[in-house]
Amino acid sequence: MSVTSKIEIKNASLTKDTLSRLLKQLCKEKKLIAPVRNADLDDVNFLPVTDPAQICCDYDNTTTSPKEFFFPQYECMFTFSGASHDSIETTNDGEEIVLFGVRACDVKGIELLDKFYERNFEDNYYLSKRQKSVFISVACSDLNDQCFCTSTETGPVLQEGFDIQLLSSDDDYAVQIGSEKGLQLFEKHKDLFGPPLDVDINKLLAQARKQKPKFNLQKVYENLKQQNVDEDLWDDIGDRCQSCGLCLFVCPTCSCYSVKDQTTPSGENRRSRQWDACYFSSITRMAGGNNPVRTSAEMVKRKYQHKLVQQIDEFGTSGCVGCGRCTLACVGNVNWLDNIIKIERAG
Repeated sequence: MSVTSKIEIKNASLTKDTLSRLLKQLCKEKKLIAPVRNADLDDVNFLPVTDPAQICCDYDNTTTSPKEFFFPQYECMFTFSGASHDSIETTNDGEEIVLFGVRACDVKGIELLDKFYERNFEDNYYLSKRQKSVFISVACSDLNDQCFCTSTETGPVLQEGFDIQLLSSDDDYAVQIGSEKGLQLFEKHKDLFGPPLDVDINKLLAQARKQKPKFNLQKVYENLKQQNVDEDLWDDIGDRCQSCGLCLFVCPTCSCYSVKDQTTPSGENRRSRQWDACYFSSITRMAGGNNPVRTSAEMVKRKYQHKLVQQIDEFGTSGCVGCGRCTLACVGNVNWLDNIIKIERAG
């Protein structure tokens, strides 16, 4: 069940006025999700909007990623009665949505989740929601201090894998359409789009990528794969780590969950899944109480191996997209980027 059908990239343009008009129309047609600033907490998150005026355009990145619209923190998979399989009633909460303002790193994060949930056994709970979604991503013109997408080759501009991508050019936007879903949206609202801008797209791309990579991903991969990293690094990270799971819950690519059956106060039996994390001892604890991941050092080492080796081997892309959310969320002052640089310099 493929959720992305790539096409040869088509170019167009939007002005700020026509973009606002497009978003107004989308609000009426579908559920529009976009970055919204919470004035009390001074953070920005993806939320449903009914008016483009609610959208925050001046932001680095959202506090959380858009993955929860496809992989919710809590999700009822089906309800049942007794022990009979005939009594199962599946749930399908998927609705047509448009996500506007998504950064390149988050699009790459969703792309990795697509591959994860499409492999071997297709996860229809995730994939059915993804099939009904369209992304209008906005390329970053500047990177903030915690971002390192140029190092993980996941941004700040996408070369493929997007539905519609906007690149800022003075007061207008260069528009790239890269998928069948993006093309359908474009065709339906074609009157709002202008002709391709008379600008060098490659120059815009080069400007967006002006920040030099902070580390060599291939070198990091090799040092981890060849076990060149001193165990003292894992001990140091393990000592700092509080096993709270915050870094994993804000990560755009983490996909761990646990499944349980429960009876609600109304008497309904339901099977649900909810986010879980490899930093929780319960996820690796086996029957009888044995846990193969015995120390915090082993726990954090496995995470780095998973993100920067195993997922590259399996999916051809880094499990870290360089958004920097984990460092901002960490209560133990564990800096993911600094540790990757130490891994690069190991050996």
